[in-house]
Amino acid sequence: MTSFDRRGIFGTKGQNLDINTREDIAIFNNGYAVLKFKNITSDGKTGSNVDFPDTDFPMFRLADVYLMAAEAILRGAAGGSKAKATEYFNIVRQRAYTGSAGNITDNMLNLDLILDERGRELYWECHRRTDLVRFNKFTTADYLWAWKGGVSQGQAVDSKFNIFPIPSADISANPNLKQNPGY
Repeated sequence: MTSFDRRGIFGTKGQNLDINTREDIAIFNNGYAVLKFKNITSDGKTGSNVDFPDTDFPMFRLADVYLMAAEAILRGAAGGSKAKATEYFNIVRQRAYTGSAGNITDNMLNLDLILDERGRELYWECHRRTDLVRFNKFTTADYLWAWKGGVSQGQAVDSKFNIFPIPSADISANPNLKQNPGY
């Protein structure tokens, strides 16, 4: 058995892995290229439009449900034991590692590990921002990434960004709506 995590599928050929300036962020060849989804049909042919993928996008996957259940158990919001939460976590890991090489024990499982696993399992599936908000890491200095807050080493940002502004068209259409604080 191998301990290799099959989810790390990034393209590096022709990529400059470092992003050195804010302007570099917009250049496709800077940073890691994600190879998670391909615009191909079920029989391997190219999708109908090379500019816009027509691949079905997964909204919820079983791995997401297992990780949500493990999180809910750890937060005390669902019945179950830490052993059950670890079992759910390990089910996700066993698929990713093709066996039990990535399994953890009960004493290793915590909310930070679940957040990290959600990042590995669900990358490019539009969960990350919501996860970071729920774990109180989106705007704080507790969790930094390159270019968070517009600086290369990352920095905390205003907590108003934990919620979105209400579009002005919606506020104009409904006088009972009030803009979210800070916007």
